[in-house]
Amino acid sequence: MHVVGRLAPTPSGHLHLGNALAFGAAWLSARSADGRLLLRIEDLDQGRARDPIARAQRDDLQWLGLQWDEEVPPQSTRTYTLEGIPTYRCGCSRAERLAGRCRCRETQGTEGAWRFKTPPGEVTFTDRTHGPRVETPTEDPNLRRPDGGAAYPLAVVLDDLRDGVTEVVRGGDLLGATATQVALYQCLGRRTPTWLHGPLLLGEDGKKLSKSHGSTELRALRARGWEPGRVWELLLPLLGLRGPELDSGAFDPERVARGTFVVDGEGRSVTPHTASRGL
Repeated sequence: MHVVGRLAPTPSGHLHLGNALAFGAAWLSARSADGRLLLRIEDLDQGRARDPIARAQRDDLQWLGLQWDEEVPPQSTRTYTLEGIPTYRCGCSRAERLAGRCRCRETQGTEGAWRFKTPPGEVTFTDRTHGPRVETPTEDPNLRRPDGGAAYPLAVVLDDLRDGVTEVVRGGDLLGATATQVALYQCLGRRTPTWLHGPLLLGEDGKKLSKSHGSTELRALRARGWEPGRVWELLLPLLGLRGPELDSGAFDPERVARGTFVVDGEGRSVTPHTASRGL
């Protein structure tokens, strides 16, 4: 099977070191298999997505040396269907659901968001870094908002199917969502991609890197004189590699680090997150 991977940035904030780590892993994985790599701008949330950010993200990816073979249509231009997927309408708040007061799954309401009626039982899949997993999905994610617009859990699966993506490589924070996505593929009667969840970078405050950690944005590092090699010297050890150059020929998923790591405020060092119990 010919390997097809993807880079899928969300244009709501500039790319940071955590994004570079995840996208670097995706690039290495696809290139190590002589596969193709797609770029897909995930601008589903039109309230937050911005075209100038998307242009800056493309520039940052190219600066890092993460070239892609094709850019596919962004999410904002696509349509999404619920055909073949068991769903129910739910207008309950998050607090009501957490308190166990939601009965929408049984009553089949006519208002609210469309939620995935996740089938009961265990789901099995293999992560190329973490190994075999047996999990029981515990949530019914939103697939379509009350206004009819597609939500991310639906869009990402349908997009990967229509784009022919055969492997998903992303940050470890999304490992917990994989079982539900596998269940969605199964409901559609489609083969799942392979999975690889890399390490997760946190800021010094112990929170996942985001635009609030502005000093670790690639734009900020470039302004301070960083070159791509310095980024890769910092990050490649987490992917089981050494040196300032991307070397797809030496990439081995089993050598990718697990768990969470802290990057200092200036992006100078990465250390294990001592509070982490791993993923």
